Amino acid sequence: MSLSEKAGAALEALGLTKTQVKAYVALIERGTMTASEVSKAARIPYSKVYEALEGLHASGWIEEQKSRPILYTAKSPGTAIDEMRSRNEAERREKEQLVLKELTGIYEKKGGQERPEIWILRGTAEILSRLRTMVLDCRNELLIALPSVIAPYAEEIAGILAALKEKGVKIEILVSEDLPDVTYTILSAVAEVKTREMLYGGGVIADSKQVVLLLGEGETASSALAIWAEHIGLAGFAKDYFQILWDSPETSKRR
Repeated sequence: MSLSEKAGAALEALGLTKTQVKAYVALIERGTMTASEVSKAARIPYSKVYEALEGLHASGWIEEQKSRPILYTAKSPGTAIDEMRSRNEAERREKEQLVLKELTGIYEKKGGQERPEIWILRGTAEILSRLRTMVLDCRNELLIALPSVIAPYAEEIAGILAALKEKGVKIEILVSEDLPDVTYTILSAVAEVKTREMLYGGGVIADSKQVVLLLGEGETASSALAIWAEHIGLAGFAKDYFQILWDSPETSKRR
């Protein structure tokens, strides 16, 4: 039975050479053989067969029997692939540790340079991307002041919030009174929602440690501007302000 071109290409992608593929298939089809027999069965030049067999043995695809002449036996495909996977994972972990160790050393030697505590987000797409990440990472409490610029994305936001609600995350959303009833209903299904006649700006506070504050809606999606910070002090300040608005007499639930 000949091997399909697709399967042969897959074996090559796994690290085997064309010659090694021919030798391995021959050993599977005909069983234990000497190098000379593999050369004839696989139609591999005798001058190249030993190199192919040594490579297969080193990579765990075949076994060698130390006899005269040496006998070669193919391991089952499942065993060979499992061993290859385990070996590759071990090598990958070793490389990861090496890279992590050296890069961490370089990072820690950067002196007084520190990671910026506040990042500027430009454009609705970048702002929403950061908000999604914050929401998905939230574990305990999520506070949202939802301005009109984000309202069109309310249904998308509600879908993510539903998963958080099932995990027991406390979610409070503050919206402006001009929010459409259908949008208000959608959000109310996944969070406690209150409205205010005037809502200046907006933002999201996650677990009292991450915060996104909208600085301006912008005339276009690309001109919207916000800041993001993973800063307990700033997040705490934003949370206190949110709580003042939330508890204000001017804030209420829509009937």
